[in-house]
Amino acid sequence: MAIGKKLVAVMAACRYMPQDGYNSFQKYKYTTAAGMFAKINEAMTAEGLFTQVESTLLELRDVTTSKGNAEKHAVVSVKVTITDSETGESVTFTGLGSGQDAGDKSIMKAQTAALKYAYIGGLCIAMSDDPESDSGNTYQPPPKLNGNELVDKCAGCGKGINQKVSEYSAKKYGKPLCMDCQKKQGAPF
Repeated sequence: MAIGKKLVAVMAACRYMPQDGYNSFQKYKYTTAAGMFAKINEAMTAEGLFTQVESTLLELRDVTTSKGNAEKHAVVSVKVTITDSETGESVTFTGLGSGQDAGDKSIMKAQTAALKYAYIGGLCIAMSDDPESDSGNTYQPPPKLNGNELVDKCAGCGKGINQKVSEYSAKKYGKPLCMDCQKKQGAPF
């Protein structure tokens, strides 16, 4: 599957999403949808992948808050289909989200949450805000790679290769190859 190699590159580029937003009313940091989607979009378009999203409203009901205010509560399911523009191959992720609002934003909040969690699960994205944590943020992002660390093994000889060489050879030859094995393949070095 050609799409598999492209998704691996997207997963590597989007492996961690920082908290780039702050809710001043409830006093907490969070990962914004805009920040997340911009990073995912950049990684996917670089690989020639595009998405289609199908949303389904599962529930919309009236609720009364503890202060007696009337609000709407929505639950939305999303199906995200990622398609390779070159081969037509596709994969699908799903997500579920809920949202509550006194105005007309409950469905949008639910849809945004569902979409974020579809990508988080489908691309195995690490988040700094763990919903199961009872003591604040527990995850520390991995250090950024500078491209020179040995991150892969050559499919030809088993020698360690860095990220730049691995990415180049994977695109050109369909597999990670060291410089020597690329020369054997006829690379112009």
